[in-house]
Amino acid sequence: MNNRGQVFTLDMFFALILTALIVGYSGLAMEQVRRQTDDYMLRYSLEQTASEAADVLIKTLGRPSNWGVNMDSLETLGMVIEDTSGNPVPNALSLSKFENLRSFCKNNTWNSNPKVTRAVMSLFDNSEKFEILLLDENSGENLWPPIYPNWDIKSSSGAESSLDVVVVKRIITTNVKTENIVENLIHTATPPEFIMYFWIEPGELNTRDWYVILTRYLPPPPVQPEIRVWVNRNPPDGDGDWDFKSPPDISPFKMRINGIDYPDGSDYAFPVPLHEGLNFVWIRVAGKYAPADVSIVTLPKGSPTRLVELPPVATLELKLWR
Repeated sequence: MNNRGQVFTLDMFFALILTALIVGYSGLAMEQVRRQTDDYMLRYSLEQTASEAADVLIKTLGRPSNWGVNMDSLETLGMVIEDTSGNPVPNALSLSKFENLRSFCKNNTWNSNPKVTRAVMSLFDNSEKFEILLLDENSGENLWPPIYPNWDIKSSSGAESSLDVVVVKRIITTNVKTENIVENLIHTATPPEFIMYFWIEPGELNTRDWYVILTRYLPPPPVQPEIRVWVNRNPPDGDGDWDFKSPPDISPFKMRINGIDYPDGSDYAFPVPLHEGLNFVWIRVAGKYAPADVSIVTLPKGSPTRLVELPPVATLELKLWR
């Protein structure tokens, strides 16, 4: 009888252990499922936030619409230009807004203006774990330094050290305007002269910067071409009195920057300023064998000169992580 009781007790003991193991493993499995569900929901939320934020950036003006002029007024981000009726131009990136946001993300401004900082972070679900890049559409290389908080004291945004990063890309236009272009200018027996017209709309004179750009300017032997430029005046009968000459001057030539005519100076003692309406440049090419293109390029006022190199189409890339 005692033997039977011992066997029964032992069976119950093993059964209880088995039951405990089953319950324990079931609990662990349920916990794992719960964690996976939470991770999935967090990932889904991050992807939604990134996608919606990218759309807001490239489809809206932000509030107020001119926050790129006064960063302290920012209430909501949006980074496109507006048309003449005040409506957003989808996918047309405002370079001034892009650059002003990057400037704001410096350590001293990012950490000293809580109101604007909160307005920026609100687009990214109240997180500062974001990075915005401008990439070449074909090569994927950076066209401009990235935007992320405290970029001037941090060597990277931190995205590379995160295990959960969402990347969203959108095609944009850069708002770099080429007003006119003359291609394949080549010296002949008599140095050719070309006149190129460009129009400055009302209000643009003090809201945009204006350059003369030389491209495809190569120096194959035996002679490097020399290009002379006169702005809003005809060249004199003899040599001299030009505004720009290359070489030795280096393109781009600044006609009007930040509301100032010829900020780097003109080779002519009395340069003619730009004005609203029809403007023009005369171009003279000397030196055989090397063709050159000459163009008039305009950027939003205050844009870094390097931005004249941007292609007309690029990729805006947004990274979010947790």
